[in-house]
Amino acid sequence: MAETSDGGGAGTGAEAEAAQVRLLGGGHAELTLAMVAVAALRTPANTDHEVVVEVGGRNLPVLPLVETSLGRRPANTHSAEEALHALGFTMYVRRRYDKVSGRPVVLDRAARKSSA
Repeated sequence: MAETSDGGGAGTGAEAEAAQVRLLGGGHAELTLAMVAVAALRTPANTDHEVVVEVGGRNLPVLPLVETSLGRRPANTHSAEEALHALGFTMYVRRRYDKVSGRPVVLDRAARKSSA
């Protein structure tokens, strides 16, 4: 997995107290470190997702974690990632490799949706 954050995880001292998350259907919600910590206890670790966040030594899917934290769905993964990054968390992006050549595979949007 490729790291998408330059932070060292929560607790680096550079994180914000709260971050804004764009919501599906419009509007914004405030996400706090405490909200993420509580939601992490109820979010199962799942590495099948494209983007995961490290919380308490576990890799959790970004979108379900933020949705559980807020009780509402974020507009998209990018909005959820930005908020978690602002709070000091480290995200990882899953990369796929061609089994024959060993080279990274770049999928278009349609291929990504059908590959899940």
